[in-house]
Amino acid sequence: MRASDRLLLSTVARQKGLFAALAAVRLCETAAGLLLPYAVARAIDTVLRRGDTIAPLVLVCALLLLTTVTEMAGQIAEARVRAGSTARLRDDTFAHLFRVGLAVRGRFGSGDLLSRATDSTAQAGGAGPGLLQALFSALTAAGGLVALLLIDWRLVLVFVLGIPVVVLLARVLIRRSTVLTLQYQQAQAELSERFVDAVGGARTIRAAAAVEGETARVLVPLPRLRAAGTGFWEAQRHAGWYLALLAPSLQIGVLATGGYGVVSGRLTAGQLLAAQMYLTFAMRLMSQVGIFAELGRVRGSAERLREVFAVPAPRTGNGALPPGEGTLVLSGVTVRTADGVPVLDRLSLSVPAGGTLAVVGASGAGKTTLALVAGGVLEPDEGTVTLDGADLAATRRSEVGAAVAYAFERPHPLGGTVAEMIGYGDRPPPASAIRAAARASRADGFIRRLPRGYDTPVDELRLSGGELQRLGIARAVCRGARVVILDDAMSSVDTATESEIARALRESLGRTTRMVVAHRMSTAAAADRVAWLERGRIRAVGRHDELCADPAYRAVFGVGAQNAEV
Repeated sequence: MRASDRLLLSTVARQKGLFAALAAVRLCETAAGLLLPYAVARAIDTVLRRGDTIAPLVLVCALLLLTTVTEMAGQIAEARVRAGSTARLRDDTFAHLFRVGLAVRGRFGSGDLLSRATDSTAQAGGAGPGLLQALFSALTAAGGLVALLLIDWRLVLVFVLGIPVVVLLARVLIRRSTVLTLQYQQAQAELSERFVDAVGGARTIRAAAAVEGETARVLVPLPRLRAAGTGFWEAQRHAGWYLALLAPSLQIGVLATGGYGVVSGRLTAGQLLAAQMYLTFAMRLMSQVGIFAELGRVRGSAERLREVFAVPAPRTGNGALPPGEGTLVLSGVTVRTADGVPVLDRLSLSVPAGGTLAVVGASGAGKTTLALVAGGVLEPDEGTVTLDGADLAATRRSEVGAAVAYAFERPHPLGGTVAEMIGYGDRPPPASAIRAAARASRADGFIRRLPRGYDTPVDELRLSGGELQRLGIARAVCRGARVVILDDAMSSVDTATESEIARALRESLGRTTRMVVAHRMSTAAAADRVAWLERGRIRAVGRHDELCADPAYRAVFGVGAQNAEV
């Protein structure tokens, strides 16, 4: 069994209560439908014999009522099963993405992930109802055939002549629709990815007067999308065309055989009418082709979800973080891209408790990756990271998150209000700590000038890059963490404000261990030590003024030998 099929079955199993209720309703509906032609035939034959018609008519009315009620109940139950399965798949998908974290970025684009988490889950969520529809449609067709056999075996003989054609069409269509669904959703995901990129760079596109060219770039996957969609419906059209020829031929043959049976006295008028109704049920065998096409789409969507779940999640430890002052040690750390290219290569580094380490290096040296690994956001492929002697990979994520705080270059405004954004986390700090952190990051002034101050909704914020970075720094400061990691968190702040913030951070953070990804000489000069990265390895560790003797170090900051200011 394929992994994607196991995913579908596990999704159905988690809805077993509703699924069982839907199956029971569909079973009652099928049974009532199969009994109805018999009851109608009995009533007609009773009328023709001038017998007592009350009991047969009551039976017909009861079966009609039961069929109507079960059909309505089935629609309600099916909607609940479909919605519940889709919701569970989406919960599982997003939960896995959050567990995987940054490892998923190298494998799927944002638009692709959005397509998988919305469209693919909605399609795969219909697995349970689709399976039941296929099962009970086949059961109804089989019941119709059995009833025809009981009425006259000659009727079944005529009908079964067309079954091999239906089976062949079903096999071809389900295989074709699975492939085309994958192709369609892949093209759709690429289209979404390109559109998301274009929206993110809308100002640049407009400034460069490149709207037409960018529109053409975004729509490159459209022909493949159209081809896959057209191919899917073409496959169904061809199958429908063959069935449209086959079905009337079978009906004419069966009814002609039944009519001859009435003329010859082998069948009654009621039996002929029942045969006509049971033939309608048996003809549902033809509709299996469309159901199998839908199941092919379900399987194709499940395959796309399986690819997401196949991305391994980092280990989750259960250990506790021992008391400590924030000693951070990286030993033999290696991080590779999805293609196996090392970003960090056997890197070893230590940051003493209460110290400040600046991380510098040329673009692509691995600075941000080092910052992410140091705080446990990204798990290394090899090596260990310890905080006060505890391996972060073996420590509970909640404890690591409380002990290490981050401020990024582009902080995302999470939370409902400005205050909630600063205090964002599982354990929000008190309002006094939020305001103190805002003052330390020099954000308190512009926050108070906002329409509703700290209660201003983040959706209404119109801030500069520097102001947003100061909010991100405040978020890191108010956590009371042992280690604070600033990943180029003041790149959009002017030099004078950066000096003020750095001075305030030294006062507010006290003996908190700090790791600072630096692109400015002034930031590196203010640190106790500097780790100089080059191609994922440590080239040197020392004081800034000592490293400045090396022209290559000064070149990292774009400073030549004649301008070696510190």
